[in-house]
Parts: sequence; structure tokens; C-alpha cells
Amino acid sequence: MKKFSGVLLVFAIIAGYAMNVSAQFVPSLREFTGFGGMTFNGADEGTAGAALALNISPRIGIEGEGSVIFANDTIINLNADLLFHLGTGTSPIVPYLIGGAGILTNGGTDVALNVGFGLKLFVEPAIAIRLDFRGFFISESGDIEDLERIYGGLIFFF
Repeated sequence: MKKFSGVLLVFAIIAGYAMNVSAQFVPSLREFTGFGGMTFNGADEGTAGAALALNISPRIGIEGEGSVIFANDTIINLNADLLFHLGTGTSPIVPYLIGGAGILTNGGTDVALNVGFGLKLFVEPAIAIRLDFRGFFISESGDIEDLERIYGGLIFFF
């Protein structure tokens, strides 16, 4: 619970800071995100990856993501996700909900569902900072435990 409270505090502080940014949300069709962060599942591990999204409307986006978790046994994660943007228009802050399914592999392959939330903080019309928190729920037959992930990244809209 302490980790979750800490995540919410970080999001609140950054959201307050971003209120002073004068950029506008531009509902561009495509976005590329590079990110780095941490996973939490008993042992805190670093993670890095990239995502490519297609926004099919100002509120709905489809995203493909690949990442690596730097654990004792390196874990590869591939996801297909659906984003629901909660804010649109001229606000520099765009909160969103996200969920999807994918695989994690470290020798064997496990199916995983994920659900989370985040913020896109626009610093320029075509550049934003992204903060994302997700829970991953792994199939019971696998050898990877459920985990939580938090990351920060940079989005380029094109």
C-alpha cells in the first residue's frame, strides 16, 4: 500500500507542476514512447522499453508495447493495449486508463493481463512526458509472479 500511495503522490505533484505548461493537447494519430522504470514484485527490478500507439479518436487509442525487465533472468514483455483518454481539448494534462493483454517470457512464455492509469503532460504540442502505473496479472501456470510497474517516458507525436 505504501508503494501505491507513493505512486499517487508523484502523479499529483507532477500534475500540479504541469498546470503551468502552456502546450496544447494535439490529438495526433500516432505516437512513439520510449520509457524506463521499475517493477515491483518482491524484488524491485529496472525496466525499459518502447510503445507505438495509434489514436483512432481523441479519446481512444490502440498501443503495442515491448519492454525488458532486468531481473536475474531477463524477462521480455510484449503487450497490445487499449487506451481511454479522460481529458481532451486544450489541457496540457491528459489522464488516461489503459488495459490489455500480452506475454512475458524468460525461457517459458506466460500470458498476462494488465490494467493501469497514467498521465500525459504536454511540454510542446508534439512532445509530452508520460507517467504510467500498471498491474500485471500473470497466468497461474507460469513461473513469473504478478507484478506492478511504474515508468516515465517521453512521447513524440507524428
